[in-house]
Amino acid sequence: MKKLVMLLLCTGLLVACSSSNYSVKVSDGSSTLISGEGIEVTKQDYFEQLLDSYGSSKVLNDVLTAIADKEITNQKDIDSLLKEREETYTKYANGDLDSYAKSMGYKSKDEYIKEALLPDVKQELLRNKYIKENLDHLLSEYQVVRFKKIIVSKESTALAIISNSKDEKSFNEQMKKYSDKAEDAGIVTKNSSLDENLTKKLETLSKIDKDGVYSDSIALTDNTFAVLYIYDTKREKKDEYINALTSDQGLQTDIESIYLKKYNFKVNDSKIKDAIKQISSEYIE
Repeated sequence: MKKLVMLLLCTGLLVACSSSNYSVKVSDGSSTLISGEGIEVTKQDYFEQLLDSYGSSKVLNDVLTAIADKEITNQKDIDSLLKEREETYTKYANGDLDSYAKSMGYKSKDEYIKEALLPDVKQELLRNKYIKENLDHLLSEYQVVRFKKIIVSKESTALAIISNSKDEKSFNEQMKKYSDKAEDAGIVTKNSSLDENLTKKLETLSKIDKDGVYSDSIALTDNTFAVLYIYDTKREKKDEYINALTSDQGLQTDIESIYLKKYNFKVNDSKIKDAIKQISSEYIE
């Protein structure tokens, strides 16, 4: 964010901004911040440009973090996930998180962790809390299922695979045979990126309570056929399902809207309010 703010100074803010009708004003807003030949940008111009670009997302992020501060009280959970996140980003940054942080516009690694990673960690724990408290309902509502699949070009081939797959071992052998068209899809939800016809089947598949090969082939939109092996129907590895649901973008929005309503989230500035509605109409009335 900070790096992008700096870029605004070098690009879009080198012309005077027109009035954008925000009700929020900064003190001494008419003072000139940037000037030159034919150029004048006031503090209010700059402030409103930032609101245009980041206002709605910044408001949401700050409010959700404040809600997380109320809901998430176990500091050990925060510290543990923050450490894990720091290690992940350090690895991504080739071991030099401090240089990465500075490239993003932060003064140091510590500032980046505090201002960027920590709010994300708190909000993830907030989502996890809701999911844990409502897991059985969400597994059903979001049509969660875990499967392996083989895609073939002919229905007759698909039916032969089903006939030859009496258990997981024999299905795995079929996967090796069709290795270029087979994969373990893992945990999916109704919001996962799947063939449309397969997504339509999830409601049925998610209700299966015994591991095994699905009895029918599924005709996909590209005229191929999918054979599925449904597994882990008892959903014994709860943490894996919680993590999968936490990463579901549709559910993330739903959970955030629930907490925003719980805490009576309101925005008095009409322009920021409209911008938040553009992100999701569920966030604000």
